[in-house]
Amino acid sequence: MASPAEIFRREKDLASFRAAVTALAGEFDFAAPDMIALGEAYFERHPERSVGRDTAGVLVGYALVRICIIEKVVKDLSPASRLFYRAVFQDVSQVGSRIEGRRAGEDAAGLRREAEGVRAALDAMKRTIEEIPKGMIRERFIGGISNLYNILYVVTLKIGAP
Repeated sequence: MASPAEIFRREKDLASFRAAVTALAGEFDFAAPDMIALGEAYFERHPERSVGRDTAGVLVGYALVRICIIEKVVKDLSPASRLFYRAVFQDVSQVGSRIEGRRAGEDAAGLRREAEGVRAALDAMKRTIEEIPKGMIRERFIGGISNLYNILYVVTLKIGAP
């Protein structure tokens, strides 16, 4: 099975990278050395510069991180829940309509428990990111996961308090 770093080197764009990683359904290694390898592959394609920074390239780095982390945190969810979290983590504007759709068939307590499980999985990924030595690779991972925490906060607000 190919690692995220190998997939990134093979795939020509973000959409094909996302498709290839999503097809693995979270069944890939993503410990700190794997994250570092992905960061190295990313910086081969998008070298960091102190002058004339490539803002689009920085955003690609954050997106790579999110794609991989999303697959790891939704891995153990039901198929419907995986689709839900993939969609809202990619487009926060979908949170409201998708939560309302899920409320028709699920209770709020179950949705809250599921969101707590996703938060626990994100927390585990964050602890792994903290094992990466300080530097640009770690910065891309912190930037990518921060966005996911923000979106999860919106999800929990929309679900509502007990």
